[in-house]
Amino acid sequence: MKCPVCGNTDGIKENKQWTFNSYMVTRYTCPKCGANFNYYSGDRGDYTIPKPREMK
Repeated sequence: MKCPVCGNTDGIKENKQWTFNSYMVTRYTCPKCGANFNYYSGDRGDYTIPKPREMK
């Protein structure tokens, strides 16, 4: 898995999985930049959607 925000491939952590319509969704967190993103896989193809980080 590759972070869509910073491009990091090391230590990407899987947080949880769920089903959305015909997709299996997996939420990941990047340890380098802290970005959360969702990976969708299903009959219509696979894609990643970055979820913007919350400002602290």
